[in-house]
Amino acid sequence: MIAVGSLAATVLTAGQSAVASTDVTGDRPATATAVEVFTAAPAIPDQLADDVAQALEAAEARAEADPADLAPPYVDRTTGRIVAGVRTGADSTKTAYAAGSIGVDPSTADNGNDDANQDGLETGKTEEPASETAAAEPEAAQAVVIPKIFYPSTPNAKYSLAELDAVKDAVLESDVPGVQNLYAASVEAERNRVVVRASALTEETRTALASKYGADKVAVHLAPNTFAQKQVSRDDDANPFFGGSTTNTNAGTCTVGFSWTHEGESYFLTAGHCTSANSDVRMPRYGTQKVGKVVKDNWNNTTGSTKMSGVSYYSGDLALVKMNGSWKTAGKMYVGGPNSSSYRKVKGVASRAPKKGDKYCTGGTTKGELCGWKVWDAKTNIRYLDGEMARNVTLGKKGGTCTARGDSGGPTYTVSGGKIVAKGILSAGGNFNDGDCMDVFTDIRLAEKAMPGIVKKG
Repeated sequence: MIAVGSLAATVLTAGQSAVASTDVTGDRPATATAVEVFTAAPAIPDQLADDVAQALEAAEARAEADPADLAPPYVDRTTGRIVAGVRTGADSTKTAYAAGSIGVDPSTADNGNDDANQDGLETGKTEEPASETAAAEPEAAQAVVIPKIFYPSTPNAKYSLAELDAVKDAVLESDVPGVQNLYAASVEAERNRVVVRASALTEETRTALASKYGADKVAVHLAPNTFAQKQVSRDDDANPFFGGSTTNTNAGTCTVGFSWTHEGESYFLTAGHCTSANSDVRMPRYGTQKVGKVVKDNWNNTTGSTKMSGVSYYSGDLALVKMNGSWKTAGKMYVGGPNSSSYRKVKGVASRAPKKGDKYCTGGTTKGELCGWKVWDAKTNIRYLDGEMARNVTLGKKGGTCTARGDSGGPTYTVSGGKIVAKGILSAGGNFNDGDCMDVFTDIRLAEKAMPGIVKKG
């Protein structure tokens, strides 16, 4: 891969003065001419109650509909209230819009949890005829539920969602000196700013960020970049194929994410960096036979995330494989260790996007099922060590065993009622600066928005 963003020299324009490139190794407060630096990893909060998370999702949708005047919303963890800031000076109608009541129905939430020790586990898969389908399960009677109403607070905010997103999307490819050491950027709604993660930092970079974007609009989290390496390598799956199994692509060995369906045809989802457009896909049990072909891919194998045709936003790291002929996929997913034959049926897709503190599991061909993950940040851009950029992805963190090469493309998920709730597709992983594991995944809802079809249910 080609590294991008490195600078051979710093060129000073008229009016600029040279700043000593003194290494920054500890915390620094913001000044009028330099951004704040902190070294301690922010604590991951507890998972939000489903009704609160749904209300936050509604507030986020409002901000996305009016990004020039509304700030990114968040939850006050002390009061549980939605905070929906409005840009200072915005018309009063904007405040009324942001403050409008939000009614949620918790009974519609199905996001599961990371407890894999639930009923519903099945074992002993055999190769099934391609035409065999599962019988539909009867739907349970719906109970009458009274919606819960949330009333957001609307404090003045200096920066709008559009202003902060513009910085997040530009900073990793900007012309600030030392940009090659900046590897992730995300919006910190609670502080109305962008947090940039850096593997190394100088005073020159601090002042350049302040000069270009504003000393209070950006902060730097100084943390070594040791985790962001793409993973490419269960191991003998039979037709019809399940999520969590091994697949062989032109980029090497990866993991099937989730089975997929569109217009009655079988597909599966994996990571875009595992494939190339129109390339053939194989499964270990069947040797060189071409079981499928890549029909959608949003990853450029030199630069990273690209926008899907007809889509105005980035959708992380995804590829869609259509099965050939009699090759099929099933709405089931392997769980347990890397050689496990145990599996669960797939219930569907999470009813909301990932939020800080959400718990989840990962499943891959190398490390198998790993639970205990918590979402650390969402809607993040991150540059991998080879220079490729993953845009609009989610970062997760845990202690103990980490994901490894070969787990790429695999599922992230929770378990609800003994069945799998799809959360996303794994892109990268490794270790965080405090020794904990870190991974990067794409929200599964982005796949359903950007690609034809939906996750196949079991």
